Amino acid sequence: MKKFKEFIQGTTLSQEEWEEEVFGPELIETLKQVDGRWALVSKKTGKPLRYYKGEGKPSDEWIADQEKQIQYFKNMGN
Repeated sequence: MKKFKEFIQGTTLSQEEWEEEVFGPELIETLKQVDGRWALVSKKTGKPLRYYKGEGKPSDEWIADQEKQIQYFKNMGN
């Protein structure tokens, strides 16, 4: 998976456009710092859905894995 810094070189995409390009259009969460910790936050509600427990910024792989889990649980009843 391409990392943001590598991907963004030579392109004019915003981070939201990059997220859609890498993770697909179903990505409805965004990575933000909440109270000094990284979290996946719902773009729709603004609420943190999952906090990163490691040090530093989470990897693209962690973000993709958490996004899959969140989408799975959101769509269980459908």
